[in-house]
Amino acid sequence: MKVRVNTEKSMAFINQDAFRENLKKGAEIAKHLYEDGDPDQVLGWLHTETAAVQLELIKEKAKEVREQADVFVIVGVGGSNQAARAMIEALADRKGPEVVYLGNSLSPHYIAQMMKRLEGKSVYINVIAKNFETLEPGSHFRILRQYMNSRYSKEEMAKRVILTGTIGSRLEEIAVENGYTFLQFPVPIGGRYSAFSPVGLFPVAAAGLDLDGFLAGVKSAEEMCINQTAENPAVEYAAVRNLLYQQGFDVEMLVSFEPQFAFFNKWWIQLFGESEGKEKKGIFPSGAIYSEDLHSMGQYMQDGRRNLIETFLTVEDPKASVIIEKDPSFGDRFDYLDGMDFKEINHIAEKATIDAHAEGGVPCIQFLIDEITEETFGELYYFFMMSCAVSGKLMGVNPFDQEGVEEYKRSMFKALGKK
Repeated sequence: MKVRVNTEKSMAFINQDAFRENLKKGAEIAKHLYEDGDPDQVLGWLHTETAAVQLELIKEKAKEVREQADVFVIVGVGGSNQAARAMIEALADRKGPEVVYLGNSLSPHYIAQMMKRLEGKSVYINVIAKNFETLEPGSHFRILRQYMNSRYSKEEMAKRVILTGTIGSRLEEIAVENGYTFLQFPVPIGGRYSAFSPVGLFPVAAAGLDLDGFLAGVKSAEEMCINQTAENPAVEYAAVRNLLYQQGFDVEMLVSFEPQFAFFNKWWIQLFGESEGKEKKGIFPSGAIYSEDLHSMGQYMQDGRRNLIETFLTVEDPKASVIIEKDPSFGDRFDYLDGMDFKEINHIAEKATIDAHAEGGVPCIQFLIDEITEETFGELYYFFMMSCAVSGKLMGVNPFDQEGVEEYKRSMFKALGKK
């Protein structure tokens, strides 16, 4: 496994008998998820066989995008683009087109700036919307469609537009009417659980990332969770954070000393916020990138309210080396760093932060990651999705619905005059 969990710095905050009992409960929940079927049609993500569909079509069309596109536009919001964006932005050495994100904002300034990046470029777009009723992707697709109609023939447009939605939705009808490529957004998968369905797989492949490596990581985590329901990072993490929540630790910070995880933080925040924030319950999810954010949040983390959990994504091999060379003539008083590699400095800073915060009353959890690759992203997505499902059920909420989100949408659509 490329990903492991270390809960040592949180054990002083919880009763060990309670932990063993919660671990047992979490393992039973995981077991039932795998064995009880899916009557509510929400568990399609549990198995790659039901999530990673249309792989041959995805690979073929993604190859065309990589070869023909200067700019690839991902049109989606929330779960429809967070997972793919986290990987694309983290793995910068990919070989693929420039990626532009639309459908994720109502700001005219942002939309105008993104549209400028398409001018004079060869453009392909992927519109992702499960039921094609969400305002942001729907409105942005209209703008993009009109823009591309002014540049391309109907036949050329048919090649350049890929739609991802549920079978039977208006989006599928649009694809059939116009000859666009249509990819399935499987019905039994919610947006925030869609990382390794066509929702995430096609953008990842079109952007030039290793799709097979990503799926290998997903499969590895899936097999561990099936075969070791009590001894895997997902269940252990869920059991620990649930016990901490019971003791009043109701804010969790996902942090890393690697800026590559900035957009992964956003995916994680949506996953847990939308899954657990119900019935006036839930751990409030937040995120930070260290060491930069230590200079704004470090004081609070060390001496603020003691309701915080800190979960670290620790990368053991950053696959980079920067040595600080000697410079005796300058006299900058940093000679104690002579000959040191920033890899070592970063690890020392992280360990010192974990030790200081734990001693200051913050339970710390670490996910230890060999290196940042497509495979480790696959493991992380699966482990956190499984953790979220188990944690939500331990908390007594349904981790798969989002009625609160639907309420604000109803209010917004009414204000906009939608019938």
